[in-house]
Amino acid sequence: MRTPKTILIFLLLILNSCTSDNAEPTKHDPGYAMTATIDGTEWEMNNPFNSNTATKSLFTYYPTTEFIQLQGRKGLNEIVLLIKRSDLKKGEIPIGLATYDASKTQIEMHYTTKETPQYVVEGLLAINDIDVNAKIVAGTFSFNCAAENKPISASNSVTTKVTYGIFNYKYDVAN
Repeated sequence: MRTPKTILIFLLLILNSCTSDNAEPTKHDPGYAMTATIDGTEWEMNNPFNSNTATKSLFTYYPTTEFIQLQGRKGLNEIVLLIKRSDLKKGEIPIGLATYDASKTQIEMHYTTKETPQYVVEGLLAINDIDVNAKIVAGTFSFNCAAENKPISASNSVTTKVTYGIFNYKYDVAN
């Protein structure tokens, strides 16, 4: 007769061996402000200053009084989440061609290793946690890019697929 301890160890070994290569990432690496799977490759990113703080936009059409800019950079490639302050609450924000202007929350992809510019034409940004006292915003995102800023079609197919995006940033931090 086996002891309960032996049975427990056996069960733990069986459960530990059951893994899937297709498993969705479930946890954000605290060493990075942003992670994402881009065209099947995992990216780990911080802002251009290698930290997890929001950055100021260089362009006046995204003023810090109206937007929080979250940059994730890997080499010369970059994902920029521009969150409208009025959207800074828990919930999902659809991203698409209709949001591609300076008045709405949007995502930009600067992917220098692609031959053509990458336009975010469809996606979703979700704010899952916000601490207004500590000034921390966290959430997820996914999106598809195309070479032209128009809907996905036979002539404008997906050129970059971003999945399992996770972010965790401090915002309104004094420089």
